Amino acid sequence: YEVELFKDFYKNSTMLSNLDTNNKILSVVAAIYARENDYQDCLLLNERKQVIEAINGNIFVVKGSQVKTPPITDGCTNGILRKKLVELISNLKEFEFVEDSVSPFELQKADELFIVNAIDGIIPITKYRKKEFVNTVSKGLLGKLNAAARMSLSPGS
Repeated sequence: YEVELFKDFYKNSTMLSNLDTNNKILSVVAAIYARENDYQDCLLLNERKQVIEAINGNIFVVKGSQVKTPPITDGCTNGILRKKLVELISNLKEFEFVEDSVSPFELQKADELFIVNAIDGIIPITKYRKKEFVNTVSKGLLGKLNAAARMSLSPGS
C-alpha cells in the first residue's frame, strides 16, 4: 500500500475540518493524483504543511514504542475508529501514545505507518517514497481492536 504526499492543496485546520462532510473536492483531486501516479492513497497536509490524514482515513506513525497521530486541532477528521484506537493504545502498557503534529520529515524516520477508517479497519502502509515499512504494530493492534469489539458485542457485557 504505497502512499505519497499531496501538496497541491491544503486542508485548513478549522472547526469544520474535523467533520466528515460531503465536501470531498480535496479528496477527489488527491485521489486523481494518486491514481495517475500509481499510489494507493495520498497523505493530506494542513495549511502549516503538517501531515493530518490520508484520503481514506486517519494516519498513525510508529517510532519505537511510540504511536503518534495528529490532533484534531491540526484539521484531521475525527473518525470513529480513530477515537477507538486512541482509547485502545492509551490503555496499553507497551506503547506510549502521543497526539501531536506530524511533519512530513517524520514519515521517513518512522518504523511503521498505518491508516485507519471505519470501512477497512487498519491499513498498513508498505511504502512511502523510498522507504518500505513493516506492519508488526498495526497487525497487533488490529488483533486487539477485534478482541475489544468481540468483548463489547458478547452477551452480558
